[in-house]
Amino acid sequence: MASSTRASKIAAGEALNAISNVSLSTASELFAASNALQQSSQLRSALSDPSAEAASKEQVVRAVFGAKFSSDVQSLLLTVSKLRWSSSRDLPATLEQLGVRIIARLSANIDDLQAELFDIEQLAASDGELELALSSTKGTADQKQALISKLVNGKVSEQAMALANQAHESRSYKRYAQVIGQYGVWVAEYAGESVARIRVAKALSTEQLNRLENALNGVYGKKLQINVEIDPSVIGGVHIAVAGEVIDATLLTKLSNARLQLS
Repeated sequence: MASSTRASKIAAGEALNAISNVSLSTASELFAASNALQQSSQLRSALSDPSAEAASKEQVVRAVFGAKFSSDVQSLLLTVSKLRWSSSRDLPATLEQLGVRIIARLSANIDDLQAELFDIEQLAASDGELELALSSTKGTADQKQALISKLVNGKVSEQAMALANQAHESRSYKRYAQVIGQYGVWVAEYAGESVARIRVAKALSTEQLNRLENALNGVYGKKLQINVEIDPSVIGGVHIAVAGEVIDATLLTKLSNARLQLS
């Protein structure tokens, strides 16, 4: 991430924190703005162009979003449009992250929300037809929302349901499961954690999981959100990924490395 976007994201987060009363409606408005910007290069350019006058950006915000959004969200959109972005796509991505942050703030239990998102991600990733139905641009929003409701309504919190519904609208990633996975990362960041993605061939016992969690927390010096994926392709050992760093202690990798050394 370039320094200009990094600084702008911090400023955008501070602007969000200045809003005293936020709700799921606030998050929904930010998601709607993000979706609109993702889908329209013209709108993205109008609001992210550093050479554009602030007055012209305000006119765009009022014209496009004024009749639909609260005054707080309109003010936030004006604030972020005046910031400098390395890429025009960084603006809608930041708005989407702010919406996720609001939902994390509203969650009664962050750990439960993270677990629900991981379960939804695994549900989508494990079923090719389901993943295609939720990721394809051919299906309508109503069709996708009905499918999501059928799968998880009543089984997850209101906050997780809101994120599950937003994910099929997002264009941040091509696959629905990837979007949900990114939401999990952002929720963990809000909680001051990182996500450790563990792949094993079979389920770990409670004792094994506790030992692994304590070891990883010690290595990284902070509490990690542990997500365990059962993957039959993992032959012995464990595959761990934390913030882009991979620890691969699977038997298959060890054998591959041994073959490379002998060749």
